[in-house]
Amino acid sequence: MKIKIHDTTYIFLLLAFLSGYFEYMFLFLLIIFVHESGHYFFAKLINFKFDTIIIYPFGGLTTYNEELNVNTNKELFVLIGGITFQLIFYFFIYHLYKNLYITSHVFYIIKKINILLISFNFMPILPLDGGKLLNIILDKIFSYKFSNIISIVISIIFIFYFIIFNKSLFALILTIFLIKCIIIEINNIKYKYNKFLLERYLYKHNFKKIKIINNMNKFKRDNTHIINNVFESDFLNKLFDRNV
Repeated sequence: MKIKIHDTTYIFLLLAFLSGYFEYMFLFLLIIFVHESGHYFFAKLINFKFDTIIIYPFGGLTTYNEELNVNTNKELFVLIGGITFQLIFYFFIYHLYKNLYITSHVFYIIKKINILLISFNFMPILPLDGGKLLNIILDKIFSYKFSNIISIVISIIFIFYFIIFNKSLFALILTIFLIKCIIIEINNIKYKYNKFLLERYLYKHNFKKIKIINNMNKFKRDNTHIINNVFESDFLNKLFDRNV
């Protein structure tokens, strides 16, 4: 497991220590690590190509080296690993609390952090788990390109919602991080779609579902396509051979 602790996390730990909030910060980061470990463990179960766990002072991010064309059900399986581990950890702590192995003070801090992280992390904003879940659902309904655009639009709407109802310094830092991620997503729309098509060209994906489309912008995950009466493999061969 490759773990990277972001530089700002050390700064926040120091500030938490100096201000008397080290215990809260430590438990917060511990739960984040448990959550991200869930993604890692579930990824290993299905040989999903794991890259790095990055620990920020306000959350975690697990990155992968998987193809954009990876099966949506596999991606969903890895996604639920985080919340699964987090809930298992909570009920383990609850068991320790009930058997008087930990104090009520520690238990209620962990309970509060769990509620905070779950409610925030499942907001439909990329790259949060809620945003990824939304994107997977949209990928099952719409074309890959269109679902990405819808996910970004919904993310922007909910970022404004988050700004309006959260005025703390912590919320401001989170907002800046989320806006930065959305800007990256917007800038990468064309790159990601070209990569999505290139993977299909290079690795000759052959999905069981057949979908008839009338233009190349309607390619959909988990589907093999017929474009204007041309099979997908032939279409992509002509597309990329022409661009070489």
